[in-house]
Amino acid sequence: MNPINKEDMIKENTEQRKVQVENLLRINGLEGIKPEDAVKMAFPKAFEDLSPSAKRGYLNTEQFFNAYNFTTDGEFAYHHVAWRSLFVPTEIMYAMGLLPFTTEMVASQLAMTGSARERIETAEAHNFSGDLCSFMKAVAGGVIENIFPTPDILITSTHLCDPSAKYAELASHHYKRPEFILDIPYDLYDMSVRGTEKDLKRVEEGVEYVYQQLHEMIAFVTEHTGLTLTDEKLRQVIQWTNEARTWLNEGNDVALHERTTAKKGVRELDYAANLMQTWGTERAVDVYKSRFKEYKASIAPKSEGTEPRIVWFHLRPYFKTPLMTYLDERIDLSGSQVNWAYWEPLDPADPIRAIARRTALHPAFSSVTTRTTIAIDEIPDDTDGIIAYYPKSCRHFHGGSIMENETFKKAGIPILTIDGDCIDDRGEDFPIVKTRVDRFLKSIKKNPRNTKK
Repeated sequence: MNPINKEDMIKENTEQRKVQVENLLRINGLEGIKPEDAVKMAFPKAFEDLSPSAKRGYLNTEQFFNAYNFTTDGEFAYHHVAWRSLFVPTEIMYAMGLLPFTTEMVASQLAMTGSARERIETAEAHNFSGDLCSFMKAVAGGVIENIFPTPDILITSTHLCDPSAKYAELASHHYKRPEFILDIPYDLYDMSVRGTEKDLKRVEEGVEYVYQQLHEMIAFVTEHTGLTLTDEKLRQVIQWTNEARTWLNEGNDVALHERTTAKKGVRELDYAANLMQTWGTERAVDVYKSRFKEYKASIAPKSEGTEPRIVWFHLRPYFKTPLMTYLDERIDLSGSQVNWAYWEPLDPADPIRAIARRTALHPAFSSVTTRTTIAIDEIPDDTDGIIAYYPKSCRHFHGGSIMENETFKKAGIPILTIDGDCIDDRGEDFPIVKTRVDRFLKSIKKNPRNTKK
């Protein structure tokens, strides 16, 4: 795709985003409401006075409206917006002055506001398959209905979620904006675990391959937006990511090994590291630091808690459902698979290579055997079981659920797999799921892991 004149692109995007934000507010029943007022309605307190989970929600909402060129003060401010898929690193974007717009996160926001179903039905009415990933269908429907901000560019990766790259190609043609694809080799994390000389050589070759692509991506951003990368800004961004990572893992340790009175299931799952599009910002440090302080200040004696301690796998349903409230009242959700910051601190002396290594060696982009082995090693002995909530439309995770079940049961860890969906509420059947949850929790009481306490 030939580069569009940058001034013309900004002019086109500015006019289109005015229409698109009005369309967005209309479908959410906020027609006539200014974007900045919509943010204040959702978060009436100042950022510093919000709870840690509310801070995270505020940041996502604020950035969402920033992508339409609105600020929380109601001022116009043009933002260079990069649509990204979930596993594209954000640090380089922030260091270059790009605003990430994460399509999977947008789908979850639509589900939380009760407006995902109509977008999914729009996509299906335009020949999108009924069993396609519901995250992708929701945002595809949004593209068709013109409710999202026109991007300056699109950046996608090939790992974990196959439909995201295909969706980005569709969006690129629709908006007539250029797309860059990061091609990530499969199985590098497995090779790093095996650790043979041949495997480690291939890992380094894979990291180098991604490293070179990141440099190509930087050149791509500059070509199409005029934005440039400076070493000073990138070092600052890397510092914030490292600080946020430290506080995230500190909070995870408290949640995993202690009982606290502060956390609830839904809130804990919303800290998912993979879903954070604010890695590389100062406010992300605040979110995770505040979470740690909240948990640390509310540690309860172990004798006070009687609820089974459960580790959660994958994401949660983002639409309104009684399931999470029901679980909150019956379990102590002590950890989440997606909350784990799996990477080592990024090296500020060689930041792009460090980002390439983290991107290439994602543990979830590996075999089921490796993923389950990590979990078995990390889960404390006082964990009573696992609940895995897998969207039926997610081939990557749902497809391996039977193998996971067998592996965990052999290791003596009870597991309940719930075949549900994160975005599409049309197949929700709480009474059936409730029955399965009740049976699972009852069986846990008889499990040897529980009787050892």
